[in-house]
Amino acid sequence: MNTPCLVQRQTTRDVGREAGFTLIELLVSMVVGLLLILVAASLYLSTARTNRFNALQAQMNEDGALAIQLLSEQISLAGYSPMVGAARAVDLVPVRGCEGGFTAATDSGLFENLACSAGAAAAPDAIAIRYVASAQNSPMVENAAGVIQPANCAMQGITPTVLAPGNARPIDDNRFYVAADPVNSNTPTLYCRGSNGPGTFSGTVALIPNIEDLQIRYAVTRAPLAGRPPRHQVTAHVDASHAALGATTDNWHRVAAVHVCVLARTAQPIPGGDVSTADVGRYVDCSNAAQQANDGRLRRAFHATVYLLNTRPAVPAPYRALGGVVIDPYDFVN
Repeated sequence: MNTPCLVQRQTTRDVGREAGFTLIELLVSMVVGLLLILVAASLYLSTARTNRFNALQAQMNEDGALAIQLLSEQISLAGYSPMVGAARAVDLVPVRGCEGGFTAATDSGLFENLACSAGAAAAPDAIAIRYVASAQNSPMVENAAGVIQPANCAMQGITPTVLAPGNARPIDDNRFYVAADPVNSNTPTLYCRGSNGPGTFSGTVALIPNIEDLQIRYAVTRAPLAGRPPRHQVTAHVDASHAALGATTDNWHRVAAVHVCVLARTAQPIPGGDVSTADVGRYVDCSNAAQQANDGRLRRAFHATVYLLNTRPAVPAPYRALGGVVIDPYDFVN
């Protein structure tokens, strides 16, 4: 007679037991949940490192490409002068450069007086680029007197240089070099110093940060001969030192092309991860030599070769007479 009640009480007790979790079940659930959280966190950190790596690498590539483009554009203008009739308005020495940079005593002086730093061959090079500025090749700014003038690389107006009576031209003389930027944690930076008139220079301006090196080489023609037209066949490549071309200003007319290289780095070390610091630090410098850095930053060298078209003949010129003898300006090309 009591059996139904017993069955009913037992069934009720079993249902209550099935509705809860045992301690083992709770522990297993917690472990599985922790594992899922760890996997999600690991994926997030890995993705964050990858994104950070890609962002730093992209910024380095952008800085390097921008620096090489800026220098290439300036070098391509070297020696430019408008024509007055059949003659150039002014015959400019297009470039001057130095291994290790210009000396502090001459870097803001006359173009013809630029001198190289002694014993600094391992330091970044410096290059001075000169051409006649105009609205077609330079930005235009308004000076304090309200006069619109072509501007130098520091965005300051250029006062014209009087070359001869009735012939005054604004000469763009921009000098590029690498130095530590004191207002940006001494980050190596591509700088420019620009002339704003005859014998005067504006302050320097920081152009692109995280540029560690600037190296210049010249493609040069053979040395000129007295009484003969300038030669145009490239016969050698030399480093960016004044001594390599000699102290004679006219020798710089031998430069037919400029090979420029900048070494860019990432703004910060690459986040740790699957790539080791040793792997990150391997790079090839501007001299095509393998290097190893240990600061965790990526580095990359950017190269360009720019021909000085403004100083080379676009078409063969009419033969000219020298002392009554007609001279073929291309008789040396073989």
